[in-house]
Parts: sequence; C-alpha cells; structure tokens
Amino acid sequence: MQPQEIGRAIRDAQIDLFQHRDAEFLARCRSLAVEVARRQGTVSINDIRSGIQLPAEMHPSVLGAVFKTKQFQACGYTEATHPQAHARVVRVYQLTNQGETNGQ
Repeated sequence: MQPQEIGRAIRDAQIDLFQHRDAEFLARCRSLAVEVARRQGTVSINDIRSGIQLPAEMHPSVLGAVFKTKQFQACGYTEATHPQAHARVVRVYQLTNQGETNGQ
C-alpha cells in the first residue's frame, strides 16, 4: 500500500468514527450546510465554523466529516478563514440533486 493510500485509510476510519460518535453534532452541521448552500449556492467549512460553536470537548477534525455525504459535491476551493488554519486551502461544495430533494 502506498503512503497516500495509508493516509486515506486512516482519514476514512477517523471520519467513520466521528459519524457514529458525533452523529448529532454532524447532523446539525449538515443541516446548516444545506441551508447555506441553498441560500448562497455554495458552502465551505468556513460557513460551518462561523455558524456553529464547536463543543470544547470535541476536536476540530470532526468537521472533516461534514461534507462526506452524497448531499454535497466539491465544486471549488477557497482559503480557510480561521487563523489556526494559516490560510490553507479548503474545498467549496454545492448541493447534489439528493441534497436538494431530501432537505438534510
């Protein structure tokens, strides 16, 4: 297995853990993401960070799971706006047809 494949496997396992352990929080984040995408056409993690307070006991990496559903598809990039990210590049998403119809 190549190093990138190992990294993706670790990332995916962590996202799976978050989706089970932090399901209620992620559902709130995803609802906000759908709302923002409907209102302005696209959404990024910047919108979620500005609209929802991350609980103190929760690691920020949980936010990586927000867009890991069939409701969203990547459509571009922007820079992260919180200072700790050092302006790293983050994806911008739009709703898929599934995201438009199920309201979640």
